[in-house]
Amino acid sequence: MKNLINYLNEINEKNFLISLLYWEMDTISPKKSYDYYVEVSSKIETEVFEMETSDKYNDLLDKAINSDEFKELEEYKQIYYKNLKEDYEKNKRIPKDFYNKFVKHRSMSKQAWTKAKENNDYSLFKPYLEKNIELTKELYKYMYPNSDNLYDSMINDYERGMKSSRIDVLFNELKEKIIPIVKKLKVNNLKDIGREYSSSELYDISRYLLNYIGFDNDRGALGIFPHGYTTTISKNDIRIAFGNTRNIIDHMATIIHEGGHGIFEQYALENFKELDFCSINNLALHESQSRFYENILGRNKNFWIPIYDDIKKLTGINLDIDEYIKYFNNAKASLIRTEADELTYCLHIIIRYEIERDIFNNNIDLDKLPELWNNKYKEYLGLEVSNDSEGILQDVHWSECSFGYFPSYLLGSIFDGMLLETINNELGNVDELLKNGKIKEITKFLNENIHRYLGSYNIEEVSKRVCKRELDVNPIVNYFNKKYN
Repeated sequence: MKNLINYLNEINEKNFLISLLYWEMDTISPKKSYDYYVEVSSKIETEVFEMETSDKYNDLLDKAINSDEFKELEEYKQIYYKNLKEDYEKNKRIPKDFYNKFVKHRSMSKQAWTKAKENNDYSLFKPYLEKNIELTKELYKYMYPNSDNLYDSMINDYERGMKSSRIDVLFNELKEKIIPIVKKLKVNNLKDIGREYSSSELYDISRYLLNYIGFDNDRGALGIFPHGYTTTISKNDIRIAFGNTRNIIDHMATIIHEGGHGIFEQYALENFKELDFCSINNLALHESQSRFYENILGRNKNFWIPIYDDIKKLTGINLDIDEYIKYFNNAKASLIRTEADELTYCLHIIIRYEIERDIFNNNIDLDKLPELWNNKYKEYLGLEVSNDSEGILQDVHWSECSFGYFPSYLLGSIFDGMLLETINNELGNVDELLKNGKIKEITKFLNENIHRYLGSYNIEEVSKRVCKRELDVNPIVNYFNKKYN
């Protein structure tokens, strides 16, 4: 075990450099430096790939997993190391030359997506998307040579054990139950609040909220990027990016969301002391935590009661709290996923999932992809999409070949309805806990029951362990009905 851990930490040193390079590319590097960043990061990624597919690594994994020390480990750690062995078997099948070509194209694709979005022109990105799909299919044929459904293999890389047949059942049931709620929504026409905020002001607001929910700012950092995200540089360096063009309500919701990711990473990595870094592969569980903080907690009026005087000072907002909270719960159909309310967000994900699934089942002409996207927005949300930037180009995921990721968001939201019921039963009324400023008691519950296990258990398994039943859409539908119907 010691020899394996030493080897994994050598890999982690290289991953540390890769993560730093990508953060720099996203946040502060000059545009003309991008090609060199891609060259260097691709080279190091190839080195990591070689280490993770070497005979030495395989030998270390086999000896460790068959050792007496391994038998003494907690179950979730045993699962983590066994998953590494499974990943080795998949990655070993990928030719090195192909992998190097894949990561280089992926980096250039993201750059092309950024340019296409800025220019509102899908045609600039389409050739890269075609290549992404082609390369992703080739990649997964290497990794899963016996698979009869490549898209299921992609889903498995983000949420182990999950299949599109299971997702179809859950998403179709959810879609049938929430589209009628969406169609009956009464929309409040709220005026814009807040003002233009400097980067330093947004940093101050962000740090305040992150600290309040239980994120350790001494182990985190902030940066600016068009798309909010959380990335782990090392166990003591969890970074959160956010856009500086959103309105202040969207900004705060984003920070609470990304803080949920960050808290999961911080506690999991602190608890797994042997390694400098551990990847959390079951992303539906990860998304459940970010969306639980953002939606179930952060859109609850009681979340804000203990801190509202501070928030008014930080933001300059001058509303009574009942007016203020309407901005977090003004459910209405809108075009942009990342700015959507918790209810209509479900349909944004279902649209992406259905398109993505059909792309890899060879049912979609990419020339007609914007048209298909626009038609689904019309059918499910009653909206007309007027341009590519607000339509097919709005998400970064496909530019990074992250096919199979989108379902994770909604699986997480389904779980959140169940998690809310469980915390109400086991910890006490969530409204009262929030009203009394005890949100960190909720964070502690999540730390001890979910985060400490590093995502070794998938969301179906966690549902059974924590909520004592299989994934079920009814709790989140009940939550939506109570709040919006």
